[in-house]
Amino acid sequence: MAVYVGSALLLVRSSYRRGWHLPGGGVRRGETPETAAQRELAEEIGLRATSLLAVGSASGTWDGRRDRVHFFELRLAELPELKLDNREVIEARLTSPADLQGMVLTRPLAAYLDRVR
Repeated sequence: MAVYVGSALLLVRSSYRRGWHLPGGGVRRGETPETAAQRELAEEIGLRATSLLAVGSASGTWDGRRDRVHFFELRLAELPELKLDNREVIEARLTSPADLQGMVLTRPLAAYLDRVR
C-alpha cells in the first residue's frame, strides 16, 4: 500500500524484517486484495481508506517464499495521526524521493518503485 502526501511516500519499519517497506500484509481466504490492503492499513497504522487505486502486482521470492504482491496507492493532502500497532510496525515516516536512494528497502518495495519510475 503506497500512501503519498505530495511526493513523499509513507514507509514503515517492522519488528521482524530488515529495511523499510510499504504498509500491508496477507490476503485472507475470501478477501479481495483491496479489502486486505484496507484492513492491513487500519490494523498496522490506524489509517482508514475507502478507495484505493490499484497499480499492478509483482511476483517473486521474498523472505524465503514465493509470493505475489498487489500494489495500491492512496494520495492524501496531509497525513493523519497514525496509530502504530507496535507489534509488527514499530516506526513510520514520510520519505522524499531523494531520501529513498540511501535507505535499505525490502525487495517488494523496490519492485513497486521500479514500476512507478
